Order: sequence, then C-alpha cells, then structure tokens
Amino acid sequence: MARLIGAHMPTSGGGVPKAIRDGAEIGCTAVQVFTSSPRQWASKMPDATLIAETKKAIKDTGIDFLVSHDTYLVNLCAPTDDIREKSIKTLTDELARCSQLGIPYVVSHMGSLQGQTFEDGMQKLVAATAQILDSTPKDVCLAMETTAGQGSALGYKFEHWAMVIDALEADPRLVICWDTCHLFAAGYAVHEREGFEATVEGFHSLIGLERLRIIHCNDSMKPFASRLDRHEHIGDGQIGSEPFSWFVNDPRLAHAPLILETNEPESMHRINLDRLKSMLEN
Repeated sequence: MARLIGAHMPTSGGGVPKAIRDGAEIGCTAVQVFTSSPRQWASKMPDATLIAETKKAIKDTGIDFLVSHDTYLVNLCAPTDDIREKSIKTLTDELARCSQLGIPYVVSHMGSLQGQTFEDGMQKLVAATAQILDSTPKDVCLAMETTAGQGSALGYKFEHWAMVIDALEADPRLVICWDTCHLFAAGYAVHEREGFEATVEGFHSLIGLERLRIIHCNDSMKPFASRLDRHEHIGDGQIGSEPFSWFVNDPRLAHAPLILETNEPESMHRINLDRLKSMLEN
C-alpha cells in the first residue's frame, strides 16, 4: 500500500470539494479540511448539493482519506458551563457534518485548563467526550491531537490521552493524531534517533500504535521543549530534514497518513509535499 501523504487544504472559494480537487492537483493522496470557520461557533449542516459535490470530488480524485479539523474555539474542559456547552455542541455538530460528507476523522485540540486543577479539567474533558461519542454517528472517529503544551493546554503528554481512553473504556472511535511540531515542542525528542525510537515505543506501550491514525507533519520554529506551537516548513526549522524521513519510512507508522499544516499553503504545500515524497525509500 502506498504511503499516504497530504496537506490541510484551504476551502475558500469552493468549500470542501474544491479543497479535495486542489489537493489532488498538487499531489496529495490525503486531505484535511475545515468544514466550517475555525474561529466561529456558528456552523450549518451541508445541503444535498454540497454532499453530492464532495462525494463526486472523492470519486474523481481517488482521495478517500479525508480528515476534518474542528474549530480552534473548542474547549471540552472549559471552567465555565457556557463555553463548555458551546464546545460540546460545536464538536458534536462537526462529527455529524463529517458523517454526511463522508469524512471519517475529526481532529480536535480538546482541552485547556484555564486555571483549573488538572484533576477537575480531566474530569470535565472525559464527561464531555463521552457525551459527544454517545450522540454522534458511529462512522466518524474523534482524533485527539497531541499538543505543544502551550498555555494550559492538555494533551502534551501521552499519559493524558491514555487516561481519557481508559476512562472511556477504550472506545474504538477515540483515536490519536500526532503533530511532529507539537511532540518536539512538548519535549519528545523526535529530532534524535534515540528519542524518536523512545517516542514510538513509549506510545505503543502506553496506548498502542493501532490507535494512532493521523500524523501532522510540521517542522518547528521554536526550540526543543519550548512548549510553543509555531509551525515551520519541512527541513527549515528546529527539527530538521532527517527526522521526517523516519516518520515517512518507519513501517510502524505506515498506516497513519502524513498531513502537512505548514504556512503559506498556496505557494509552499507543493514544495513541502515534494520534500516529504523525496524521502520515501523503495
């Protein structure tokens, strides 16, 4: 099976169908999109025309690995009931929308403590996640994204996600999305061969690599363990080129498509895709 490598494609000027076709044009074999504005709570369900056009774009391009990224506003463990309830509704709507569009994964930065204790925040996060999974279509998985640990964000340690998975009795729809920049910024030494091995093996022993479904491929502007989330073009940042060849070629990770989220998508996505593809070994 060919290694799936793609990018988060802009939806302006034509929505999800155009994003899929634009992705195919630059050589993507997987595509990530926003199905609604990432900076607004309000969203609407797709109409019959959008659903049909999306499914036609999938058929025409052959790109059948699609993933959506939820809005940046979602915080399932928000200390205020109002924001937490909005977050639950927004993420619930996102999974429902993706089911209609044929998108099987929704990536989410799921929680930020904002002054709460870790225990209180995790309790809220688990309860909100359970509510969402119970009330959404079974053909869409929720992919919890590893974070850089910026501010009070949860999810910068694998142990955080292991606790959520355990609390929800290993629900099969609860999966993981790695982000290479976030791993590096959070203190996982994926820029060194020994650290890369420790990261892969540590995740497998704690959670299981079968639950890893997506890898966001981004270099980092900021130094190792900085806890700062700043993406850079592949090979131009603090991680460097060689470690990305490990992500591209490691057979243990081959089932998880690589998705670029680098800056300047119109001018640089094709270049970054080519950089990753050039690392592929026969």
